Order: sequence, then structure tokens, then C-alpha cells
Amino acid sequence: MVAYHNDPPPRQSPSRDSLIAALLDVEFERRVTPILVRWLYVPALVVIGFGTLFGLLRVWSLASRMGWAMWLAAPIVVGLGLAVLLVVRIICERIISKTQPVPPPAPPADAPPVQPPGAHRP
Repeated sequence: MVAYHNDPPPRQSPSRDSLIAALLDVEFERRVTPILVRWLYVPALVVIGFGTLFGLLRVWSLASRMGWAMWLAAPIVVGLGLAVLLVVRIICERIISKTQPVPPPAPPADAPPVQPPGAHRP
């Protein structure tokens, strides 16, 4: 088979690193923290979702005994669930951003040389 210059390179199937493979990497080429954050965020999402659902069921229970005015608490329960989810998401993103390697600084652009104070120009 002849390869031409216009042919795109063969595509490799994208594979995600598993936690076991990252833990067994003795050369430290893979990062474990993004995998752990991914694994912890999903259960946190489920727990917050069930907590919000439980809160709404509790509001329904109280509204059936105390009257329709208890339904005014439903938006508070949903808002609280969304606020907690937002805080968890921000914490996860902060953890990932703190553990990512810092990219090297960009080379300086061609700028005129800076003269020290007191030096005169020719």
C-alpha cells in the first residue's frame, strides 16, 4: 500500500486511563488525581440528587399534613441542591487545576532592549 502525503494519519481509538493502570505506572507518566476526581464526582452527584429528591418528598409529606403553603419550600430545596452541586463541582475543578502541570512560559516576543535608568540613547 502506498501512502500519499495528503492521507491523514491512521486514527487510534481513544482510551481512557484506568485507575489500576495509573496506580501501577511506576514511571509516573499518568495522573491519578483526575481519575479519582472523576470517580468521586459521580457518587457525589448521585448523593446530592437523592438528597434533593428526599427533600422534595419531605416537603410533599409536610404539605399533605400542614397545607399547601409548605410547597413554597420546594424551590428552596431545589436551589439548595443546585448550590451544593455547584460547590462540589468547583472543588473538583480546583483540585484538578492544582494538580495539572504548569505549562512552560511562552518565549518573549522580539521587543526592543530595555535600557537601564540613567543611560542615554545614541
